[in-house]
Amino acid sequence: MSDRLVRGVVAAWFLLLATVVALGIGSALTGDRPMTELDYARIASKVAVISFLAMMGYLTIVRASPLAQAKGWQPRISAFVGTNLIFIGMLFLSPRTDLGIGAHIASTCLILTGNALCVYVLSHLGRSFSIMAEARKLISNGPYRVVRHPLYFAEQVAIIGVFIQYASVMAAVLIAIHFSFQLRRMFNEERLLRATFPEYAAYMSHTARLIPAIW
Repeated sequence: MSDRLVRGVVAAWFLLLATVVALGIGSALTGDRPMTELDYARIASKVAVISFLAMMGYLTIVRASPLAQAKGWQPRISAFVGTNLIFIGMLFLSPRTDLGIGAHIASTCLILTGNALCVYVLSHLGRSFSIMAEARKLISNGPYRVVRHPLYFAEQVAIIGVFIQYASVMAAVLIAIHFSFQLRRMFNEERLLRATFPEYAAYMSHTARLIPAIW
């Protein structure tokens, strides 16, 4: 499958998810009852979800061609599940209707914070962004001086915000499975970058993986 086709399919998937969330906003805005502060908080949190999905779709389209790619099905499956499991869950899980305005505001703040961190990280990562384990250019400045995977950290902040809107035992299970695949993606990327860029080993030796100075 060509890289251009893969980009188109992935971007279309994020567009579909954003459309589903947007339809929910449309239903809320066209309802008969007057809007309350809680309704506005719910809409704001959903707009933040759409912004997150739209950003992921855009970055998929504009990324550069890779110098090397991970081989086999495991990296592809890990990338697909790690990226999409939560969003697939959004299609089947019902949003919480009993959340207070504080929870919706917290959700919105987390998603917007995650998005802001993603933008900051991506300003350094640029067109080297990818979903599957691929090597384009070794980035070690900016947030990459602090941890090796700042984009994963930023994404998790936003996804926790999404989780608040769907909070349940099943959603928590999905979050746990999702994060296990995110860890596998980190390991896949590190293995590929070590093989592609000799200087990556030295970078790994003095830069934490995800939590500064801890891990």
